[in-house]
Order: sequence, then structure tokens, then C-alpha cells
Amino acid sequence: MKTLENFYQSDLLPHLEKLENQRRTVKKKFVQAAAIAIVLNLVFWFISSKFSLNLNLMFLFLVVSVIFTFFPWYIKYFKGYKAGFKDTIIPKIVRFIDNRLQYDKDGMVSREDFLDSHLFNDKPGEFRGDDLVTGTLDQTAIRFSEVHARRVELVRRDTGSSSSGSRTRKKYTPIFDGLFFMADFNKSFKGTTIVLPDTAQKMFGNLGQALQRLNVKNGQLIKLEDPEFEKLFVVYGQDQVEARYVLSTSLMRRIVDFQNRARREIRLSFSSFKLHVAIPFDKELFEPKIMGSILGISHVREYYENLKLVIDIVEELNLNTRIWTQKRQVSPSAVAAANPTPNTMTAGHDSPAPMPPETGKRKRLNEAETVEAFSDFINKADDTISPKIKSAKQWLKRIAGAFLILLCLPFLLFGAYTAGLVILGIGLYFLAGGFLSTGMEQLSGAILFTGIGIVIALSGYSAYKTGVESRTWPTVDGVIIKSEIEEQTSTTGEGANKKTEVKSYAKIAYEYRIDGQKFESKKISFSQTSGNAKQVVDRYRKGTSVRVYYNPDKPKQAVLVAGNSGLNVVPFIFAGVFVLFGIFSAVKWRKQTMALGVQR
Repeated sequence: MKTLENFYQSDLLPHLEKLENQRRTVKKKFVQAAAIAIVLNLVFWFISSKFSLNLNLMFLFLVVSVIFTFFPWYIKYFKGYKAGFKDTIIPKIVRFIDNRLQYDKDGMVSREDFLDSHLFNDKPGEFRGDDLVTGTLDQTAIRFSEVHARRVELVRRDTGSSSSGSRTRKKYTPIFDGLFFMADFNKSFKGTTIVLPDTAQKMFGNLGQALQRLNVKNGQLIKLEDPEFEKLFVVYGQDQVEARYVLSTSLMRRIVDFQNRARREIRLSFSSFKLHVAIPFDKELFEPKIMGSILGISHVREYYENLKLVIDIVEELNLNTRIWTQKRQVSPSAVAAANPTPNTMTAGHDSPAPMPPETGKRKRLNEAETVEAFSDFINKADDTISPKIKSAKQWLKRIAGAFLILLCLPFLLFGAYTAGLVILGIGLYFLAGGFLSTGMEQLSGAILFTGIGIVIALSGYSAYKTGVESRTWPTVDGVIIKSEIEEQTSTTGEGANKKTEVKSYAKIAYEYRIDGQKFESKKISFSQTSGNAKQVVDRYRKGTSVRVYYNPDKPKQAVLVAGNSGLNVVPFIFAGVFVLFGIFSAVKWRKQTMALGVQR
């Protein structure tokens, strides 16, 4: 039999060398994209310093340049590299461990199998996975894959308004992330026995035992005779005798050994004539590296050990030793189902007889049962139509984000920085949500909202500070070169209700010279208003000599009226709202990542 080192040299290395070249290209293009983004921003920073461009434009250019350099890299290079790795390397490692096994990178254990395990009290509204391995090892059909399950709750929020009533939103809570394994069990039983990590007794001692008895959802608390097993696990079941029959002394010893080998808080259940094992992981297990080389055998060994850990459950728990007490054999259909078909797994047993249907009047549901039934209905509807809806939502977010980013440009270019940054922040959030997962969307929202809020606040403070400092600026003589009134007409309503509104704006421009160099400006003051249009034009007629206050550090910046009328609080209000949204998104992201890291 080949060793892992020999298998690596003869079967994997030629393919890994090709993929390594592809990985280097992916890494090279990543570095190039980063370099291009850095160079572009350095050039733009140099231009900004020369022409006194606003800080907001620099921030906008930074964000847009990062998006348009890294997104094409992901689509064009990384996705193909990842798919090639999973199509070539992982299947070979699976077959090396046991050639009776098949690998499907897009397959997963079904939601129904996950629920049949009874390992988790919560029902997953969102259920996804990949990297499915199936097969029959001697007499035992097995199936396992990565699984990511989340509970979906409908949260009703009363708006306090009689017109709008109440609103509902979905709340996602992680249930399980890791490898989920199922196999035929070698004993016949009727009920369900559940083995969970004994966290309560570890933390609270004898009080923990009392708390364990209160967990009636999982059935009766089963106390067993193996002290080491009891330290690690707590057992619940429907039948004390059957639980002891299923969990023999030798099996408990094997479970303890497997727990020590896995070094993770595993969960097991014996239900529906099958063994279910949930092994938590806080990362994706079979993804290729980008920055580091994939040629080292240590990289392959990690995939090998993770796969073998699960596949060896059959041998470690001695599942091929049949101890039937009732007539029960592995049928040919079980073998056929375990190998080629990713969505079925039968073991040739007679299913328990269904409960007879209730007769008479329908049961009237109370409020709690109605909410639960409605949630189940929504979850089932999600399982059916959610892929199409999610795809449509993602495209809508992308289109809306791109539109808002384009819409913000005129605002920023013409000096309406607060409005422009608000539109930019919302646009970038939508655009990120169109390409990223829920968790990454929350993280991007935290970064974007907080960053833009800080920029808006700094911009508002900078404008106020500049207005105060303008009182001490030197002055120079200037002349008005443009003085006119611009009118904008808007019409609302129709027929007898038609109204026409005309707004007038003063357009003033003046020029001045400093050390022989001519400058031109259109800014009258740092205050929000300088009188109505006619008064302004009468005050600054074309050809009139004026006193110009100019910034000695940036002579291009000048006003006719120094100082300001007070602090403009509008930018700070918007900044506070954005920072609060950023903090809220960061808290949600943090809670989700902490929940994912909890070893259940």
C-alpha cells in the first residue's frame, strides 16, 4: 500500500505543479492589482496636493480604485483556480483514503438528514454546504459533507404608527458549522439517543447535573457507568435500557478515544437506525491557498487528516461489526444509494409505522403555535425559491450600488460633499452586498459607514475651522469679473393645481493677483447664505473693486467675507448617523463570528 508521501509524489505532485503555476498567476495578479491601486492613489494624492483637491475626492478615488482593481481579479483568476483545485486534488485524496468513496464538490448532506439527527434543537431556516463524500465501506453506508446551518427568525417590530403598523425582518443565528457525518449503525433500535458535550457539569459541577435534568427537549437524562465518558459527555434518550444497549462499554471507550483524537467537542446521535456525528470547525476545510505554496506535503496532509478523521469513524467505532437483534440486512439499494446518488441514503430497513391521522375537527392553534407554523412555512418557501430570490436581490443590489456611486460624482465634483458622501456610502454598501456573503456584507457596512461618517465629520470640522481662520488671512485687491442672476424654474401639479416656482441664485466670480500670478474664485463666504440673489448682485457689480481674503498656504482659496456665522451642524448629524450604522453593523458581525466560533 502506498504511503502518503509516495502518493503525493506520484499522483498529486504533477497536478499540484500545474496548479502551483496557476496559483502564482493568481498571486501575481493580486499583487499587480494592489500595486496598481497604490500607484493610482499616490498619483492622485500628488495631483490633489498640487491643485488643492478636496479630501473627500481622495477618499472616493481610493474606494473606487480598490473595487475596480480587485473585483476583476477575483472573477477572472481566483474562481477558476479554486474550482480546478477541488476538481483535481480533493477527489484524488478521497480515493487514496478509500477507493470506494466518491467526492462531489457541490453536494451536501440534506436538510432532512440533518433534522433527523435531533442533535440541534433549532430548525435551520438557512441550510447550505459543499464537499460531499459518499460510499459504502464493507457493510456500512456513509455520507458526510461540510454543513452551515442557521436559524431564521421572523422578528416583528411595532413602528408605533397606525398607518404603517408593524414590520417584520429576518434574524439569522448560527446553529452549526463543520463536518456532518452519518452512517448505518450496527445495532437495531427504536428510539433516539443523543450524546452531547458535557459543558454544564464542567462549568458548574453538581449544579450542572441539575441543569442537565432540566433539558427535557432531548429526553431523559441517562447516567452511564464509564466515569471518563461521563466527564466528557451528557447523554439523553427516550429509553434508559435501550440507551445502555446502544452505548455499550466498548463503544463508549471508542467514542472517548475519537473525541481525544478529534480535539473538538463532537456531538453524536443514534436515530432512524443511523449514527450521526457533528464535528465543528470554524473555517472552510478544503479551500486552496493563495499566498503560500501548495507544493509542500504539509498542505496536502491537512486535507488528508481532516478527511481521514471522519472516514475513520466507521473503523474507530467498529460499525462494520453487525449485532442485529432483529431481522435487518443491508440491501443492494443501500449500497447503490450510498455511492452515486448524492441526495439519497437508504439502509434497507422497515421504517416505523406512521402515526394514524387525527380525526374530527381541526386543532385550533394558539398564538405561539401559529407563529411557529408560519415560520416553518416561510422556511420551506425559502428552501424552494430562495436561490432565485437571492440571485435577484444580489443583482438589484449591484445595479443600485453602481447607480448610486455614479450619482454621487456630480455632488462631489460641484462641492456638495455631505450629500455626495451620503450617497456614496449607501451605494458602496449596496454594491458590496451584491457580491459578498451576509457576514462580509455586515463587515463591509461597518467599515464603510464608520469611515464615511468620520470623513463627513472631518470635512464639516475642516470647513468650520477654515472659516474661523479666514479672519486672520491676508488681503489683496480684486475685481468682480462676473455678476449675474441665474434662475431655475420648477413646475408641480397639473391643471388648476399647477404651480410654478422660480428660484434665483447669484453667480459671482472675481479675480486677484498674488506675486504677479492671477487667481480666480467664486466663493463669497463660508456662511451658508449671503443674502438674496438681487442683494448680492447689487453689492458685487461687474467691475467693482473688492477686498479679497486669501489663504496664504493655498492662494487659490479665497473669500470676499471672512469668518462664518457659526457651526453648520448638518454634516455632523449625517456623520453621527453613519457612525452609528457602522457600529451597529460591527456589533452584528462580531456576534455572528463569535457564535460561529463557539464549539457546540
